[in-house]
Amino acid sequence: MEIVKDILKVDQLKGYEEIESLIETEIYLNQTKPDIENILWADGKAEILNTKIIKDKIIVNGLVKFKVVYKSNEEDLNIYTLETNSDFREEIEIQGITEEMTVEVKSKLEYIEYDLKDERKVDLKGFINLSGKVEQINLVEIIKEVKEGQNLQLLKERIKYNDILAKEDSYALIKEAFEVGEGQPPVEEILKIDMNPYEKEFSISADRIIVSGIVECSIIYFGGNKLNSIKKEIPFTHFLEIEGLDQDSKCQLNMEVVNGEYELRESIEGDLEIIDLEIKVKILGKVYEQKEKEVIIDAYSTSNKMDLQTEEISLIENIRDIIDREKILKEIKGKGFKEIYAIEGKSNIINSQYVEDKIMIEGILSLNIYYLEDIKDEITTLREEIPFKSYVTTEELGRDVIINVETKLEELKYSLKDDSLTIDGTIKNHIFMNRERKINIINEIAETDEIIDRKDRPSIIVYIVQKGDVLWDISKRYNTTVEEIILANNITSPSTLMPGEKIIIEKKVNIDF
Repeated sequence: MEIVKDILKVDQLKGYEEIESLIETEIYLNQTKPDIENILWADGKAEILNTKIIKDKIIVNGLVKFKVVYKSNEEDLNIYTLETNSDFREEIEIQGITEEMTVEVKSKLEYIEYDLKDERKVDLKGFINLSGKVEQINLVEIIKEVKEGQNLQLLKERIKYNDILAKEDSYALIKEAFEVGEGQPPVEEILKIDMNPYEKEFSISADRIIVSGIVECSIIYFGGNKLNSIKKEIPFTHFLEIEGLDQDSKCQLNMEVVNGEYELRESIEGDLEIIDLEIKVKILGKVYEQKEKEVIIDAYSTSNKMDLQTEEISLIENIRDIIDREKILKEIKGKGFKEIYAIEGKSNIINSQYVEDKIMIEGILSLNIYYLEDIKDEITTLREEIPFKSYVTTEELGRDVIINVETKLEELKYSLKDDSLTIDGTIKNHIFMNRERKINIINEIAETDEIIDRKDRPSIIVYIVQKGDVLWDISKRYNTTVEEIILANNITSPSTLMPGEKIIIEKKVNIDF
């Protein structure tokens, strides 16, 4: 008996958990800064410095960079910034994870609260969402074929899965210099820069992924005794070098800005009107192929007894994944908008489920709007949440389907007419449709010399089908084959047996002359 083995490479999700963390700090003005009259806004960015898995825990070390923009109590309008950093250390508990597994931690600064204690001290609170995902690539040895086995019967099952070809981190360094728009004053101080990277398209060629992306850059600066805004779309192309790629491979990309620096330079006229940006974008590329394989889950011989070793494996069977883009159009009125400086946006999924033949996705687009208020002529901020719901039609998936959605705000455009602000955005939802399966596979099989004795068995057995019976189990029980039962009973639908149905099983004796 010749056994043909194979390796099943399965990317298993071992755990996912989210926690909330509160970071508190304070800022004191140094002697060079004038006193605070009022705070215009406070924002920041959470960065993950390093992560480590110990038993049942992810240890996360990070940093929150706070930035406060305030109006001074000076007679002339002057606006200043204050910056400070605060370290944090958190633990994300996930039962069953160990050091050899891989971990991905994402941080999201939900919002910042500030309290002006006096004209020279600000208390800050940052609320961070930390999500930890732990995966493990398991190499499972399976038997895919057995040749020359005597009277051997094999039960095979087809499974679908994602074969992970590679995971690669890469960094794109993007440099761009541009001049403030015509009619805009020179820059006295940059107050805020928001950078949102997203992919436009990608292609796979020989051993590389070619990524074409956009960094949407919104800048608020102080100049000409007022606030001014600039919005730029910076295109870029980046190559991820990965060996052994196939043009038909699938790819999942995640991007985030890990660092953004700027330098102000003088124009020909000698004014600070040129902004020189250097942006570092982290690109995580995951390349995989959707594969199908047959595995042997049961076996027996109609003549000899067998020794079988079985193993239960758990795998996430990939059904399919699709990308859906949701258009967001929203009109916001009655807020006293006189001038819009910048709008930041983030999309979050709050619910996803499979209903009949549709995948329902519910989410929220959270906006931070920085604007000049009309009546009081004051600089202020507004937090607005736009709910969205989308339905994606798909084929019948079954009740046990697991829906996971990764969301990303791509384009965000806006226009202001009178007091009406129109939001026009595009949200990209990458939808993964999976099914968790536990199956028993055979990893060792051997024939024995013990012959199955059927001398005392009746010539004909009449078997009454019970609920849940399948032909394989009946054939194995009576040491016959599925084909022989089908032939003897003229069965036209082998996969459908009715309880109470009678099946004739004929005795078959091998006679050697």
